[in-house]
Amino acid sequence: MRIAFITDPHIGAEGEKPMGVDVRQNFLQALAHLEHIRPNGLVIGGDICYQAGDRETYTWVKELLSGLPFPHYIISGNHDDSVLMAEVFGRSNFLTGSELYYALPLEGHPALFLDSSKGQFSAKQWAWLREYLLALRDNNVLVFMHHPPLPADVAFMDAHHPFLQTEQFLSLVRELPCHVTVVCGHYHVDKVVQRGNLLTLLSPSTYYQMKQDSDGFAVDHYRVGVREINLDTHGTTSTVHYIG
Repeated sequence: MRIAFITDPHIGAEGEKPMGVDVRQNFLQALAHLEHIRPNGLVIGGDICYQAGDRETYTWVKELLSGLPFPHYIISGNHDDSVLMAEVFGRSNFLTGSELYYALPLEGHPALFLDSSKGQFSAKQWAWLREYLLALRDNNVLVFMHHPPLPADVAFMDAHHPFLQTEQFLSLVRELPCHVTVVCGHYHVDKVVQRGNLLTLLSPSTYYQMKQDSDGFAVDHYRVGVREINLDTHGTTSTVHYIG
């Protein structure tokens, strides 16, 4: 089972180029590269929109994804509107209040799709997550969420835009006898962080990549990144592809 993960495209209005970057063209390049990865499915990891949820942007992305020969899945980032996104992508049945989270098997592999768009989970989402993880306790679990669930030594993001419930997340995962892999974006870096039975795969953006050791906001480079995740009976492996 091979999954492609594209995250943080930050797509603005047609013709808009944030920081001089043609974000729409970058997203198209990322989708075109999927022909080389040949995934069984695609996950879009949030921050689809540049600054705030926008119907035209979601519609443009949905039309592109609808033409792919494999299924696609979406999660919300902090620059998204979960309710609007669910409406446009036909996922309103997965809404709980203003949060978009759900569980779907990926060819038999249990996968959870979470909503960290507010930087934290509601009490309802926590209860749902805990119930699912405990039910799946004898299976390795794949989790998709926008924010890394723990600090990742990316100085600026750890200090200014972290997930706000790290200790609660780690405490829940520590209860499990299985291995939990979290695939996420938000930090605009390619990095792997292991803590106990939790493996976190931070994934690059299609917009820009950040310097990891800078206390202030600083761009490392503008190469477009796509993560490939391979699931088999022996576990999970992953590769990051940079385009251009």
